[in-house]
Amino acid sequence: MSNLREKLEKENDSEESLISQFETTLTFRPTSNADYGGGGDGGDDITIDQTQDFNVTSMNYTRDVSIVGIEELEEEELMLEQIPKFKTRNRYSLLPNLATKEFKDERDSIRSSSRDGSPSLSSYGNLDSTKYKDILRPSPLIDIALERFHKAFDLFLDSNPHIKSESPRFRNEKDRTLVVLSPYSSEHAFGRLWVSKSYLSTIFERPQRLLASCLGISAALTMFPFFYQIINSTKRGSLFSPHVRRIHGKNWPKKLVELCLESHDKLLDDEIEVPEGWNAGDIYLTPKTINAIEGVIGTIETAIDNVIGNISSKDNYDLAFVVIRPPGHHSHACLPSGFCLLNNVQIGIEYAADKYKVSHVAILDIDLHHGDGSQDICWERAGFAGDYGKDDFQDLDEDELRNNPRNDYGKRTAGYPKVGYFSLHDIRSYPTELGYATRENIKNASLCIMDHDLTIWNVHLQSWATEDEFYKHYLTKYVALLNRANQFLNTAKKEYEAAYQEYLTDLAKYNKYLMKPHLYGNQSIKRPEIPQPFNPLIMISAGFDALEYENPQMQRHGINVPTSFYAKFTKDVVKLAKIHTNGKVVSFLEGGYSDGALSTGIFSHLIGLTNDDDIQWNETWGSQQVMKELSKGCKKNWTPYKNPNAEITVWANEVIKLGRAMMPNAILPANYIYHYEPTNSKSSGMTASSIGSGGGGTASERIGSNNSLQLHSMVGSKDLVNPPPIHKMVKEILADGSEAIESSPIKADPEDSRRIIRHTRSYFKKVNNGKDR
Repeated sequence: MSNLREKLEKENDSEESLISQFETTLTFRPTSNADYGGGGDGGDDITIDQTQDFNVTSMNYTRDVSIVGIEELEEEELMLEQIPKFKTRNRYSLLPNLATKEFKDERDSIRSSSRDGSPSLSSYGNLDSTKYKDILRPSPLIDIALERFHKAFDLFLDSNPHIKSESPRFRNEKDRTLVVLSPYSSEHAFGRLWVSKSYLSTIFERPQRLLASCLGISAALTMFPFFYQIINSTKRGSLFSPHVRRIHGKNWPKKLVELCLESHDKLLDDEIEVPEGWNAGDIYLTPKTINAIEGVIGTIETAIDNVIGNISSKDNYDLAFVVIRPPGHHSHACLPSGFCLLNNVQIGIEYAADKYKVSHVAILDIDLHHGDGSQDICWERAGFAGDYGKDDFQDLDEDELRNNPRNDYGKRTAGYPKVGYFSLHDIRSYPTELGYATRENIKNASLCIMDHDLTIWNVHLQSWATEDEFYKHYLTKYVALLNRANQFLNTAKKEYEAAYQEYLTDLAKYNKYLMKPHLYGNQSIKRPEIPQPFNPLIMISAGFDALEYENPQMQRHGINVPTSFYAKFTKDVVKLAKIHTNGKVVSFLEGGYSDGALSTGIFSHLIGLTNDDDIQWNETWGSQQVMKELSKGCKKNWTPYKNPNAEITVWANEVIKLGRAMMPNAILPANYIYHYEPTNSKSSGMTASSIGSGGGGTASERIGSNNSLQLHSMVGSKDLVNPPPIHKMVKEILADGSEAIESSPIKADPEDSRRIIRHTRSYFKKVNNGKDR
């Protein structure tokens, strides 16, 4: 080990390698069965007491398999050669069709919500507010106050007095890890009612991801119930806010809102709602996508406010995990990509810089896929034109164009915040899909540079047969991300200290000049400007689609990581944060598309994302048996074990109850499809499929005419915050066996040229015989 360490330190040109600091976490020590607690002859038992010991027998488990076989899908793609002309110039008009003046800027009109939770539409100009107010009304199943969860959690503690009295906890409540839920995120749902079940099964980014995420949160919570603080973000941010516009320009947010509103009529007419040339297999829109995106922006702001928003450090959390969707790291400044519409982590950085003067941010991206959008925005931050940035659409700020022009080589002076991007990903997966990648995006996903105002470091995942082999890769290859992030922050701190010393020297000269100006003759000395204070932050783009339990259609090339990786890597990130950022880390949910990957991956991530160095991940927590039990809770009609006789089933019951209570509006059938159809009565105007169960008929028809007014009344803000009637409604709706797909009017795949396009394709231009086409 010492020889390996010396060799790595010699080869690594960073001034302070973290190898020695990370020695305990980077040494993989497998645990033998003799170390497991619980005992017993029944191999199904798992103890969940505070010793963290599981006793698990191995078992065979078949991972989630989509209805459409991957070989069949590949064959159709190769036959039809449907390559989207997406990342090309003039692919579509970014400018809204409506007059730009109809969209008010944030400074002129701050978007607000009415008392019933529906949007005021004041920011969206002269639109039909009556029509869209009804369409955009949030689901009545949203439990803003988390009342159901708090009741379930109190019952859990009351039923386990030993946990309540013996479970470890922090002296300072703010030392707990903050988990911020986005209750509006489930509003973004697939809305093409005519598609077949096989087509629907290939739409991976679905609202149900939130339920699986909640199960992962509750799994960590049951292990250490006083280590986490769970809150809902009640804030709905504006797409036109300054921190969104600085990343995405003024036109793309407006165009996105317009496309969402236009999707209403298109979906009713059985038309694909996204523009021609878009990847309709990856990206979909409905009017309620606006609700989801506003909720995402508000949730990002809520997390940043709670981590660095208070003047007194004791009133801030150090660690936060933000549960949002759709993901964001593929989104360029002016180009939606993958499943991503806006770049969440970059918006969070801009908000932190704008409001709290954060100067440097290290993004650690551990999604299976390269975050090409996040990296491209870093090029723009460095003063270069992004591949799909604001330059393409003349969407740059006029003051910046005038005061900070490009030099002869296309570079502007870089400003703050300074952002370093460090990514661990599979080079053979999207957007560098094996067989479809271009030279350009392969280079982007392999770039390593730390100069010219750019800090970008990409590391590729390797195949492995055993966890021992994986952690050898971790020790020799993957730790480079931590070392380079450490170097980035160290260098930034030294640059600030040098700049501050220079400032003090110049200030002394200036003060001397003020006292004795005659000594300087006609020479004039200006007061020096104080340098931007060094105020760093670490953010994680936490994707769980690299986990070993991910759907093989998403993980197409067999490259993955063990479940324990997320706990170990996250714990090392927390150690890095304690060196540079006073322990501040904000983690954003990115990918993860199977129930097993999300639930166990987030479980592992949260065990690592704690302020207790003694807490360690037990490898059996990520076993197939645990994953299988958690995945059961993601089914719409899950029923708990009546008389569980094994510790794992007792534990799984409690985890699933807590997880399903966190976000009842994410408890949806597998083939759920958003659909809007106004009711005859003055109710909320939702169909059954748009509030969680699917099936024909309106919600008032299904629940009964006597309950129609009750459904309408539940949308009021008072009932939304204190919603006892909703609980009864949830039970009635979710117990119904009808499914959204059964009411589809056509039940056929789209017949246009985008039928086969999926995330397997790169958005970059197809290269044919060395020429772009």
